[in-house]
Amino acid sequence: MTFSASKCLLAAAALAGAALSFTASAECSKPRYPQESLRQREEGVAIVAFLVHADGTVERSVVLVSTGFPALDRRTQEALGKCLFKPATENGKPVEVWQPVQYFWKLDDDVDMVRAKHVAAEAAREGDVNALYRLSILLNAAPKSDADREKAFVLLRSAAERGAAAAQYELGRRYEKGDKIEANLEEAMRWYEKAAAQGDVLAIQRLRMGFVP
Repeated sequence: MTFSASKCLLAAAALAGAALSFTASAECSKPRYPQESLRQREEGVAIVAFLVHADGTVERSVVLVSTGFPALDRRTQEALGKCLFKPATENGKPVEVWQPVQYFWKLDDDVDMVRAKHVAAEAAREGDVNALYRLSILLNAAPKSDADREKAFVLLRSAAERGAAAAQYELGRRYEKGDKIEANLEEAMRWYEKAAAQGDVLAIQRLRMGFVP
């Protein structure tokens, strides 16, 4: 699921193959930009995993990929954690699972998120492997060319190889689904195991599910 915090209405799309939705209510609304974050012109993308009960309510959440700004991460968790999600099902019955949400904090005068890409690139150059993956997500969100798509994938693989757990999970998912890469379940398992060893809740959950031949 992907959201944007611009003035436009929230746009939702499937993330990691999950068909997710939530119910808007007085408690559940688009996260508001923290005033200090607006003054500082902070923007970026966060991936937050929500542990969703069988009744659709959220028990807790974990930031898998940070925007690079704690205030934006917290606001994402707090606001969307109040939403009622569509629960996952197993054999036709609702079950408790971790559900990932990708949320973009975008300034209205920076539709291409140039500032966010610059901040992520600077952090990556300083050795932040999670920022390297964040830059991959930003480039892949609105690629201008095939070269941008290729660069995004190169950054994703680099982040995974350097130890970013969320990137390792995403690379495993792509190998499993054959998403812009040749499907390879053995490689998928290898990357899932690497991510799970670092405590990535999505990878741990995926390994528990097992593979269907």
